[in-house]
Amino acid sequence: MPDSIDRRDFLLRAAGIGSALGLVAGGVALVRGGDAAHAGMAAHGAAARGASAAGGDALASGASATGASATGATATGAAGSALAGPPIRGQVIKRGASGFAQAAHVYNERFDSVLPSLVARPLDTADVRTAVNWGVAHNVPLRARSGGHSYAGYSTLSGGMVLDLRHLRGIAINTHAGTATIGAGSQLIDVYAALAARGLTIPAGSCPSVGIAGHALGGGMGLAGRKFGLTADNIVSAKIVTADGRLLTASAHQNPDLYWALRGGGGGNFGVVTSFTFRTHRVPSTVAWFVLRWPASRAADALAAWQAWAPHARPALTSIFHLNGGGSEPAQVTGQYFGPSRDLPGLLASLTATGPTTVHTGDLGYLAAQLFWAGCSSIPFAACHTTGTRPGGTLPRESFQAKSDYVAKPLPAAARNALVQAAQTRAHIPGSGAILFDSYGGAINQVAPAATAFVHRKVLFCIQYLSYNGGANWLGSTHAAMRPYVTGGAYFNYTDPGLQNWQSAYYGSNYQRLLRVRRAVDPHHYFNFPQAIGR
Repeated sequence: MPDSIDRRDFLLRAAGIGSALGLVAGGVALVRGGDAAHAGMAAHGAAARGASAAGGDALASGASATGASATGATATGAAGSALAGPPIRGQVIKRGASGFAQAAHVYNERFDSVLPSLVARPLDTADVRTAVNWGVAHNVPLRARSGGHSYAGYSTLSGGMVLDLRHLRGIAINTHAGTATIGAGSQLIDVYAALAARGLTIPAGSCPSVGIAGHALGGGMGLAGRKFGLTADNIVSAKIVTADGRLLTASAHQNPDLYWALRGGGGGNFGVVTSFTFRTHRVPSTVAWFVLRWPASRAADALAAWQAWAPHARPALTSIFHLNGGGSEPAQVTGQYFGPSRDLPGLLASLTATGPTTVHTGDLGYLAAQLFWAGCSSIPFAACHTTGTRPGGTLPRESFQAKSDYVAKPLPAAARNALVQAAQTRAHIPGSGAILFDSYGGAINQVAPAATAFVHRKVLFCIQYLSYNGGANWLGSTHAAMRPYVTGGAYFNYTDPGLQNWQSAYYGSNYQRLLRVRRAVDPHHYFNFPQAIGR
């Protein structure tokens, strides 16, 4: 195992247990987090602080919403300190109250100055309905928050109400049906832990404190993606509170158009999702992991080898190529394989032929592997949550911004060299950054572009340009330089508030159908944000 890989060096990012998880064998009832003792969460140890979450979670809200921009529009209507807030059983924290700043802040520190009038923390679906009805009746803009990881800060707003879903985090496993019903406020690491205790998983990202709701609604890419598909592809049904206060079930048999839209249409567009039922997958007792590194002089060749191999590799294998802004080995490939590490020499032969400086491989139990990718192997499980979001959480918040692209044809030498140079340039700018390449193919590309709202099914990989603590000009110039080589698409969960023509970039040919669903479900456009469908 490599020596203590820092999570930021791996992904630079993106993205006892703090909450009790109710596990119901053969049952379907959603147990509210905190109501039942958790079971089977003992295996918490694993690899070095390390690695990445492709698709790590972007809009982390089960139904992020509002009529105001995250970057400073104030709430109109009756939102403000004069109102008591929605009459829910859960906590309502108003601006000026003790603990308000921590309650209001999202993961991305860039939005610390964006403050709502109040933060409401519903205890259950009934509370969510009450809060939505109150917001509509008093003309108070609302945004829901699952994990608060929205790249663009769309899970908060200036003025208005944030609906913090952290208490909707129960997990109920139906072993007979092969499903798990998961509350919208659940964080990914808790989902992995609950399911791994039963030898199960769903495909999702690696940033541990990302909320399941926004991640799933926007797509949800991770290191099980080529094996099991996107998180959205595994949604069997969802419960959603709409602007008229109704609680709807969206599935293949109930509200099928809404079900289609929720699988990739992005959080915030249709209502507040309170829970999902996902198809679960059996996992082996161990999975293999690998990390390969190259010096800058070999980076372009390594990228050429990776793009020729990764999208076409065995579906059990998902990998990410990294160009890090600095370091002695700035090119890196990380990945996970649903099989034994003894298979890896053959599977990785086309990469090792390019002369990596180091090659590390190994086997880990499934939960241990997810802790490895989360960078949490060497800390207590409770600490593997963002500070302030769960008791005992110690992971810091960060300041970052990003852009993304999709690639359908192999990048020529000119593009590869430009990307390598861009990564090297970032090393000389204050802050830090990376360019990350998420491999597609496998189960992801077996779904037709129009079968769900997630349209990006005929691509080789996704590129994420990621910058911490500044570097906006670098992001813009690097993204612009790739225009001749990419599809023009972008990943909603790598939300880019400055993206032009975002409607076609995020949704392509699916946008018009999404618009029709939006108008049918929320005709008065109560749920709103700067890149909401219909704006």
